[in-house]
Amino acid sequence: MKRKLFYFFERLQIKRSERIAISLLMVLTVLMTFAYSFTDLIFPEPEFDYSVSDSIFAAKSAQLASEREMILERYRPVDDVKISETSLIHVQIDTIPADSTKESTMAVSDSLININTASAEKLQELPGIGPAYSKRIVEWRLKNGLFVSKEQLLEIKGIGEKRLEAIQPLITL
Repeated sequence: MKRKLFYFFERLQIKRSERIAISLLMVLTVLMTFAYSFTDLIFPEPEFDYSVSDSIFAAKSAQLASEREMILERYRPVDDVKISETSLIHVQIDTIPADSTKESTMAVSDSLININTASAEKLQELPGIGPAYSKRIVEWRLKNGLFVSKEQLLEIKGIGEKRLEAIQPLITL
C-alpha cells in the first residue's frame, strides 16, 4: 500500500515538501475532529450555580426600582392642587429694585403665602419678588411639581441666599 501511495503521488507530480504539508494538514484535521467530538474532556461544564447570583441581582434591581419610585414620587404633581395657566404673567420687568426690599417687607400682610398654590399675583406680594420671579416660580412648579422644601426656591434663576432669607419667614408649603 505504501508503494501504491508513493506511485500515486509520483503521477500527480507532488513534490516532497508538498507531501509533508498535505500529511500535516490531514493529521491536524484528524486531531481537530477528535478534539471537537470530545469537548467534554477539553472543556468541562462549570460547576458554579448561577441561580444564587441571579437572585441577588433580582433583589438589588427591585430595591433600586423602589428607591427610584420614591424619588420620582416627590416630583409628581398632586391632583388636589390645580394650577391654572392663566396665572402666568408675561411681563418683561425683572424685579423690584433691591433698595425697596426692606420697605416692602413692612407692607406684606401677616398671613403666610403658600408657594405651592399661590398665583403669580399673590407671589408678587413677597419682598423682592416681582412679575418675572413670580412667573419663574409658577413655571418651575408646573415643570417639576410641588415644592418640598423652601430651599428649592434656590433652583430658580435669580433667587439667591439673601432673597430667600428675606421671604422665608413669609412663605409656607
